[in-house]
Amino acid sequence: MDRPAGNSSTKEPERIPGEEPATAFFPDFATVRAALEAAQIGIWSWDLAANAVTWSSNVESICGFSQAGFDGTFASFEHHIHEEDKARVLQAFDETRRTGSPFRLRYRVASRQGGDDIWIEATGTLTFKDGAPARMIGLCHDVTEPVRLQDEIRSRARQQAALAQLGERALIETDIERLLQDVANTIARTLSVDFVEVLELLPGNTDLLLRAGFGWKEGCIGSIVTSRENSNYARHILDSAAPIVVADFASESRFAVPRYLQDHCCVSGMSTMIAGRDGRAYGILGVCTNRARTFSAQDSSFLAAIGNLIAGAIQRRQLDERHELMIRELRHRSGNLFSQLLALFSQTAKNSKTMAELTSKYQARVLALANAHRLITEAGWKSTPLDELLRVVLGPYLDRTTLNGPNVDVAPDPTFTLSAALHELAANAIKHGSLSRSKGRLEVSWSAKRTESGMTLTLDWVERNGPPTRRPRRAGFGSRLIGLVIERQMNGEVQRTYSQQGLSVHMIVPLTHERWPTQLPPAGTLEPAAR
Repeated sequence: MDRPAGNSSTKEPERIPGEEPATAFFPDFATVRAALEAAQIGIWSWDLAANAVTWSSNVESICGFSQAGFDGTFASFEHHIHEEDKARVLQAFDETRRTGSPFRLRYRVASRQGGDDIWIEATGTLTFKDGAPARMIGLCHDVTEPVRLQDEIRSRARQQAALAQLGERALIETDIERLLQDVANTIARTLSVDFVEVLELLPGNTDLLLRAGFGWKEGCIGSIVTSRENSNYARHILDSAAPIVVADFASESRFAVPRYLQDHCCVSGMSTMIAGRDGRAYGILGVCTNRARTFSAQDSSFLAAIGNLIAGAIQRRQLDERHELMIRELRHRSGNLFSQLLALFSQTAKNSKTMAELTSKYQARVLALANAHRLITEAGWKSTPLDELLRVVLGPYLDRTTLNGPNVDVAPDPTFTLSAALHELAANAIKHGSLSRSKGRLEVSWSAKRTESGMTLTLDWVERNGPPTRRPRRAGFGSRLIGLVIERQMNGEVQRTYSQQGLSVHMIVPLTHERWPTQLPPAGTLEPAAR
């Protein structure tokens, strides 16, 4: 055969013997069916006149149901559609029958108990016979993974937007109460949960106050709702470095579920610790739902990020308050420091018999004030742990002293006055009490709890194996100073007991709200709730 002119270099493509050209390939039905099944695409058909639905065998595995529960009618097919999507699917079928236009939609099939939702994408069109709709045919395939991926992307976008919004709010909001409530509302919208709780760990590290929240019954917010007991949910959260996820509170065996969660019919939950820079917990941030919910790792990360945001806001507000306090204290103390020293000198001189005694007592009292001042200033003018203050006051006698109590921080201003009282007790124990004898012992215990007048510190100073004591006929300057700083300056109480073993002093001191900024609601709204 002659080659076409002008195209002498062109060669005809070689053919494999027995192979037909591509345009001549017309696969039979079995080949098409095999290809669709290999691609996990199902074929379905609905005979409108007979109301009979048939499908390829792989549809059962794609949709997650079996032929055993199907009687071949459209009603049976409809039964397998997820209840929330059923109206939309039926509307699409009706529209196709009415207009003859094809449809494409995604819907969920009714999942088996405890199983995840299966998303199906279905396409369909009408076939006609004698000009009338006769059959609806189409394809379906499983799109669960793409749908989940899209949902995750949208969820991440919502969470990132929420974090950005709350981060901006935290920078400009000076009212911590409004910020916490905004946090609770934003979390509820973003995670679609029934309850959000912001719990504050009160001084004493025992009780937790529902400081802000979403969804709780009236009266819960502003109340103590749970405590940090050994087997309690709160203890489990505060001891964990990662968020705690609970699939079902009713079957939980790791901890005891607080009663307020049971009263609100909480089924699933997720909580994280609000951690401070000093290694202590500020409190807990948590969410709960009234129905079974699977929280993802992404959800946990989001909640932990919000918890860190709350901690940062608390720390920033505390820093602002400390700066304000430092300025106020510098003005105040620069004006009265000298008068305070002069008053101490004058009172000490009146009760001293010799110059050596005056020098010794005055130096000790001034040193107590200086040590308290050092504790506060070295800590950045923030609250001082009570046990640290006691260790400074009782330093040389710690081997004969027992200290027992929770972590309680004392605000800067009361630290000065409390240190003066503790110094007088220590000086008396060293000179006249149990610490004046080699076998003498000192036991100091304390606790913090909420009363009608707010958070209070109860401190017991008990001397053992000391000389017998009896009530003096006239109080010395040290006793008067303790009464002055505890009862008059701090509005507290002092009770002394004299016995053969030694002196015992019971003190009740109001505590300022040192961890979280701003004042608590009035005491009348803080009645303990069921735990």
